[in-house]
Amino acid sequence: MTRKDTIAFFQFIWRMTGARIILAFTLMLVGSLTEGISLLLLIPIVASLAPEGSGMATGLPIVGDALKALSPSLTTLLLVFVILVVMQALLARWRTLYTQKMTFLATEKMKVQLFSAMSEAEWGAISTRRNADLNHALVNDTDRMFTAANASLTILQSLILLSIYLLLAAGVSWRMAAMAVVVGAVFFLVLYPIRRLASKHGKTLTDKLQTQNQIVLEFIANIRLAKLFTSEDNHSQAYRRHLAETRKEILGFSALAQWGTVFFQIGTAIIAAAFVWVAVQWLALDLARLGVLLVIFARVAPRFSSIQTSITMFLSSAHAYLNYRDMARFFESHRESDPETQAPAPRLTQSLQFADISVQYKGAKAPALSCVNATIKAGTITALIGQSGAGKSTMGDLIMGLTQPSEGALLIDGQPLEDTNRRAWRRSVACVPQDAFLMNDTIAANLRIGKPAASEDEIWRSLDQANAGDLVRGLPDGLETMAGDRGGRFSGGERQRLALARALLRQPQLLVLDEATSALDWENQSIIADAIQALRGELTIVTIAHRSSLITIADDVIALDKGKLVAQGRFAEMKGDPGSPLSALLAGDIAASGPLES
Repeated sequence: MTRKDTIAFFQFIWRMTGARIILAFTLMLVGSLTEGISLLLLIPIVASLAPEGSGMATGLPIVGDALKALSPSLTTLLLVFVILVVMQALLARWRTLYTQKMTFLATEKMKVQLFSAMSEAEWGAISTRRNADLNHALVNDTDRMFTAANASLTILQSLILLSIYLLLAAGVSWRMAAMAVVVGAVFFLVLYPIRRLASKHGKTLTDKLQTQNQIVLEFIANIRLAKLFTSEDNHSQAYRRHLAETRKEILGFSALAQWGTVFFQIGTAIIAAAFVWVAVQWLALDLARLGVLLVIFARVAPRFSSIQTSITMFLSSAHAYLNYRDMARFFESHRESDPETQAPAPRLTQSLQFADISVQYKGAKAPALSCVNATIKAGTITALIGQSGAGKSTMGDLIMGLTQPSEGALLIDGQPLEDTNRRAWRRSVACVPQDAFLMNDTIAANLRIGKPAASEDEIWRSLDQANAGDLVRGLPDGLETMAGDRGGRFSGGERQRLALARALLRQPQLLVLDEATSALDWENQSIIADAIQALRGELTIVTIAHRSSLITIADDVIALDKGKLVAQGRFAEMKGDPGSPLSALLAGDIAASGPLES
């Protein structure tokens, strides 16, 4: 991380924690000072046990004057020592619990902030990011950021305590204090390569954890396919291989970082020996002063080691902040307009028009849609047809207000669909996707996603409209039946009917069926087609399909090919034209599945 990034990280942590981090630091500081004072008291306690008794104790530097003035007994010194240790233990408990609470609250705040930025971003921006990366930023990066924050807090505490101890040492012998500072500085210079590698390790670890998250989520999402293809072992091998790579990275860096600890331990022993030799042979310090210095420097040496360890931990974890920040900035820069400032949704009473619309996705060589002019009449059923990649889904996303055109305009009764009314428009639109996702919750809860305040009467009405009422009435628990993981309690056709009921519960102006029956058998396609036909005239319906079940019920057809409009017109007219895209599609369906009912 650069200096600018490090400053930005601390500014961000301050915003997330506010004044709470000051209290956390104060508790850490007071607890450490209490520990230092209790250790300092050991000097007169030990001195009092010597043959010279209290005379030696009153001659001690730093504490000698206080002992001479107060003349405490050994019992008093021991009592004060115990009280200080108790205070230290209670402060440590308070500090730990407070810091945990602060960390949880700040981490939750960070997660909610990123989650909100994701949820409020434009669909076009969200769709460019891998689900695994989004999950990683929300789950892993936020936790690693506070590992870095706690490490920085430990560094600050160690630096302050180090300064205090060195000042105390200077009061005894400034030469010995200067020696400690020089030795510590040499240690840090020698260990600089490890700290530099720690930053590189942090970035590598972020990439490894992202990939690991992707492997896990993709396997879970496609576990049924893995079982069908008996490819479980391939997934296990990939996961095992990546875990081994991550382990190798972590252990490799840990092994290198541990050399710093070894260096400190060996170096401390050598320096301690040199320290005593210099103090006795060169400076000729008396035993009392030497004892005070040894106690002080017994606290100084671990502080140097703690600072080195904490800096390494900070550098290896703080890179998560860069990933989090970039993700948050990306979504915030693509934030939809504020719902509170949204204009009312346009009313679709006449037509929805594509006026010279083109859509060019970033990085794509060809436009997804090119100069499309088409009309969808209100109250009719319109079928969008074309081969895969023709632009049907892009057109559907535009109709639903999920994306916006690169050029041209989408007009609803002549009113442009824009940033100021796009979100409100989506509230009046419903969709039944190809994958009818159901939560592992009750049927009622799944349907109320479309309308949270819906009554039971409204739910039953939408279920009957979707030809799913009898299905639910036949269940022992009715609306309280659990759908199972991803709706596994129901067949594909049943899930689609429940998804249709969920869409209809919104009482939308526009209903989009996005390949809603492509994976269903003909019987279930027919059931859903019957439900859609019964809605003719009540709302505007757009069906995106390859299969004829939802095409033959259409009033109008719009045909696309490679992003361009190639035909549009009445279903009957296009069906009667043997050269039309519709005739070709129907002929292919007949060849694959047998004669169709017209």
